Amino acid sequence: MPLERRKEILDQIYKKGVVKTIDLARHFDVNIATIRRDLKILAREHPSIQISYGGASLRNGQTYQKEQPMTEKMTQNVHLKMRIAQKAARLIEDGDIIALNCGSTVSLILDYLDPGISKLTVITLGFNIAEKAVRLPFVELIMPGGTYRHASQVFWGRNAEMFLEDLVIDKGFFGAVAVDRVHGWTHSVLSEVEMNRIMFKNSRKRFLVADSSKYDKISLSKVGDLDDFDAWVVDDNLPGQYLEYAETNGIQII
Repeated sequence: MPLERRKEILDQIYKKGVVKTIDLARHFDVNIATIRRDLKILAREHPSIQISYGGASLRNGQTYQKEQPMTEKMTQNVHLKMRIAQKAARLIEDGDIIALNCGSTVSLILDYLDPGISKLTVITLGFNIAEKAVRLPFVELIMPGGTYRHASQVFWGRNAEMFLEDLVIDKGFFGAVAVDRVHGWTHSVLSEVEMNRIMFKNSRKRFLVADSSKYDKISLSKVGDLDDFDAWVVDDNLPGQYLEYAETNGIQII
């Protein structure tokens, strides 16, 4: 099917950096005109891809982020993630309704809550975050049902999306796989994108919670624009061009 073929072509572009039309035609047993049409569609839908002579490639300077299991992510840049989580936790006030999408950094936020908080509503997509939340007696946990993904520890599906659509959130804290000034916030798992979009849209205040290793990266599908965040919670290694971007677009750096 064309959609399945394009998805595999897209995966090859991101893995290899460049693909050749003639090789793709042989692999999928279709004519070259069909592959050229596929590449034009992919380039139109994904700005990180450019048509080149005889094929397609990633634009210069782009680095693609693939999905990593949660167990791996929890061991990377731990000191940066802890510092970011501490700063994010200070933004949470007694009585807030907060959203924590998923990810290794946002999962640490609940470890640093103000001890004076007596009531907090937590909405999350992540099973690992839910496990922490249920141990806090002052937390009311809200979690959509769905199909469980082991790699990300997230429940997903149309039922989860429908459940999230009616929620109103005071503050949303969003971990990210990849962040780029041009392509925005992108995610590596297509099935999880729409749930993140809904939580993002329904949050009255939106905070990007990502360490500096996630910047200048792109992934499979766009979730939102960077200038739609109210603030970015960052570490001290944030690239200078992103500080300029934030200042230009009125985004607070925390």
